Amino acid sequence: MGLFIVEFNLKAKSRVTVENGDVIVDKGYPTVTVRSVEADSIDDAADKARPKADALLDELCRQYQMKLEIGNGYTVVAQDSPTTRHIKKFHMKIYTKGGHRKKIPSVLNKVETKPSDAKTYYRKAAISEDPFDRFRNLYLAIENVASKIAAAKGEHFHSELKLLQFALKECFSSNRQLLVEHRQVYGFENTGDIFLDVATFLYRKNRVQLSHSKASEEKKIPFKPADESEVQVSLPLAELVAESLLSYEDAHLLS
Repeated sequence: MGLFIVEFNLKAKSRVTVENGDVIVDKGYPTVTVRSVEADSIDDAADKARPKADALLDELCRQYQMKLEIGNGYTVVAQDSPTTRHIKKFHMKIYTKGGHRKKIPSVLNKVETKPSDAKTYYRKAAISEDPFDRFRNLYLAIENVASKIAAAKGEHFHSELKLLQFALKECFSSNRQLLVEHRQVYGFENTGDIFLDVATFLYRKNRVQLSHSKASEEKKIPFKPADESEVQVSLPLAELVAESLLSYEDAHLLS
């Protein structure tokens, strides 16, 4: 058993510096570093470090809309100092782009991480440029938390629609108006039950039609402008539900 430091390559440079215990990203560097990894081998060290790195990236995406993703390649060496930040040296060029990106400090002193599969789906959705992929991963985040809520409440549903409706009631019971304000999208049908209506819209109008392609069934087809537009306009509601359920998960389901 030895002590290792593992540095994973990122697909983009970080906009901030975060030293979250032994997991570090530095502004301007395309890497995420995990220090003090106890492992039997280099491969074992990489396997143990990866979940810690991903957990931080999940939180940075959820809390600060930072779209960072581990790319190809990593470096592992025996740790010679607990203060080492990087294995390799980089010549940094930092570029800024305009737009309405959320303003965050250049240094984050602490980011609390509560690992969750749902947060990983959410980050994948945030990174994707394709509306179909974005919705699918947002829905997976929603479904994941919904199943945890049902389990915590001792409920079991054979119907995915009923599961989603139950989770929406639990999450938005004191703030149903937020859902009402986001229902003005094409294809949304209003019956007077906002929880059932949102569940139906997300599940039947989008999730099912994006996941099945039987010739006799309604479906959404790539490169068909009308279908892609319908999915695109559904994303704000899906994002609201996913983000709210993730907040619920943090507050009530994760220690």
